[in-house]
Amino acid sequence: MKNKIIIIDDDISIRMMLRFIIEKNSLGEVIEELSSGDNASELIKIYNPDIVLIDFLLPEKDGVKIIKECVKNGYRGKFIMISQVKDSDMIGEAYKQGVLFFIHKPINEIEVKTVLENIIKTIDMDRSMEIIRTTLINTTSPKEKESKDDLKKIFSDLGIISEFGINDLKKVILSIMILKEKNHSKSYQLKDIFQEVIKNYKINDGVDINFKSFEQRIRRLVYKAFENMCHVGAADFYNPVFSKYSNILFDIGEIRKVINNFDENEGKKGKINVKKFIEGIVLKVL
Repeated sequence: MKNKIIIIDDDISIRMMLRFIIEKNSLGEVIEELSSGDNASELIKIYNPDIVLIDFLLPEKDGVKIIKECVKNGYRGKFIMISQVKDSDMIGEAYKQGVLFFIHKPINEIEVKTVLENIIKTIDMDRSMEIIRTTLINTTSPKEKESKDDLKKIFSDLGIISEFGINDLKKVILSIMILKEKNHSKSYQLKDIFQEVIKNYKINDGVDINFKSFEQRIRRLVYKAFENMCHVGAADFYNPVFSKYSNILFDIGEIRKVINNFDENEGKKGKINVKKFIEGIVLKVL
């Protein structure tokens, strides 16, 4: 899905250059160009673009004033300021009103491309987090119920179904599954998923959860599953549960290392990758 963009600048050459860079690099779709601040906030409300590239100093009404009006009207898109202004107080006011990035005049293609790519990543993440929030508060669907049943079986196979924090892990996995099913995000940061789950606890249950504690709880669960898998493999390397999960959820080399240390009574710990573990379960359930 292309992001919709409006360009507001009184210099037609600037508008033409920005449009050319955007189209050349497939950074979005320019749906409107405005040459002054007159009626800009009203048109932004009507078009509701994802991104507004707006000049700092405009005829009729300056860029910061337009941004204030848009935010007051409930606009939730992203602003990028185009400017030659170097006054730190004016720039600070622009950031305060909601500007995320500045593009400096004279226009430089590399700067424009970099800024837009960064803001597109921000938009994609916002959309992904909105999907997670919606998922976490919606009533369980038949598909989600089926997924929860699958997770219950996997957690049971891994020997962690009764462990403290298993519901946290389940919420994290279900959130990631929704992201992948909706195709709104090819990649994600695990910490962002954790934060959204924690935020949902606060909203729905009024429970404050420390991020570090939550992260450690998930990690302990993953390591417990790793230890259990090592014990299964040590007893029978061809055990169907071991064959099913050992390689997809963990590093088989780390499992072998721990199993070999069983014989030597060294008790060395293996390394785990929490994201690999979670991605592996998602792959099993989807």
